[in-house]
Amino acid sequence: MKYSLGVAIKSANNALARDADHFAKKLGLTGVQISVINYINDHENDQDIFQRDLELEFNIRKATASSLVTNMVANDLLLRVPALEDARYKRLLLTPKARQLATKIEAFFEMSEQRLYTLLGAQKQQTYQSLTTISRNFEQQDTQ
Repeated sequence: MKYSLGVAIKSANNALARDADHFAKKLGLTGVQISVINYINDHENDQDIFQRDLELEFNIRKATASSLVTNMVANDLLLRVPALEDARYKRLLLTPKARQLATKIEAFFEMSEQRLYTLLGAQKQQTYQSLTTISRNFEQQDTQ
């Protein structure tokens, strides 16, 4: 088989997603839901988090983010609260139920990062920069 960097990146992404899904299933959640909880938990003290932030952070479409947030609200994981500056915008906050899970989720993602750092060794910074460059370049082509 011919060497394909795209296939290797996709395969690595799938492996990471399956690992997250496996952990999330133990909590009765999905991999995307634990990622959202972790993201909000990490950023809510610094800034207000809106649905648009999830779209940008996870590179998902508006309809996908809307469905995700709606399901998480229905499952008592998120609250939609009017923003202080403009009530038309709804901030996303973790519920007490999600906040209880946040510590376990954070520990899982920290362990995953450590596994990646161990596997990549001295190449971790270069790998990060290369993957970031690929993402930016392909996203820019998408919008043109």
